[in-house]
Amino acid sequence: MIRLIASDLDGTIIDTHNHCDPRIPETLNHYRSLGVKFAVCSGRPIDSVLPLLDGWGLREASDFIIGSNGGEVLECSTGKRQEAYKLSPEILRDVIDLYEPLNLIPTLYDGMTLYVSRISANTENVARRVGVKCVVGDVRALTVKPEFKEMFVVEPEDMETVERFAAEHPDPRFIGYKTAVDLFEITNPLLAKDVGIQVIGAMMHITPNEMMAFGDTTNDIQMLQYVRYGIAMENGSDDAKAVSYAIAPSVNECGMAEYLKAHLTDKLEVI
Repeated sequence: MIRLIASDLDGTIIDTHNHCDPRIPETLNHYRSLGVKFAVCSGRPIDSVLPLLDGWGLREASDFIIGSNGGEVLECSTGKRQEAYKLSPEILRDVIDLYEPLNLIPTLYDGMTLYVSRISANTENVARRVGVKCVVGDVRALTVKPEFKEMFVVEPEDMETVERFAAEHPDPRFIGYKTAVDLFEITNPLLAKDVGIQVIGAMMHITPNEMMAFGDTTNDIQMLQYVRYGIAMENGSDDAKAVSYAIAPSVNECGMAEYLKAHLTDKLEVI
């Protein structure tokens, strides 16, 4: 019996036009009325996710929010938060220095502001997607406290080069991975979305066999592997599809809602 449904946002339930089909919250609320809880899972900080949920129609459908790729968990009904696995400012500055030869754009979240080393069409697009203001600043100098991640804005055509560079420069203190076609993130090696899922599982006293999760790309892999039913989107990356239990239709076809209606019964059994 499924008791928790978790989902990534961009590319999974938020389409290429930054829109959430109304059938998504409608379907989620149907299963929530049967006792299922729903968790939003994002690489974004929780504070930048919260203002966007109303516009997507997801505020009332969300029981938990996992932010910062699993580093923070919010229980919506109580406001209770848990955090883990931040990187020290010294490590974050080392990361910025390491990747400097690639001419990427380092960033720093500060509330509703995204500081960037320089403005580009991609940084403005990222800021628009995450609903924050984009401001130019010395990101390295501004990095003075522990953070969940260092996020680089990348030209999509350069992503393979960045991934190869990361593979060629391993460091036990951190790990790097693509989170969108134009974003590459560095986090604590222990941090992944499944960490947040495990926290929620402990809060609900449930096991992975009672969980279903939806995702579309590399930073969703651990989450898709952890739950019994990890569902990748048809529009997703090959590595996410390779570890999934099944493939849902594309995000632009309201794939999550279509998959749930076809494969999760009102008795909360997967067929």
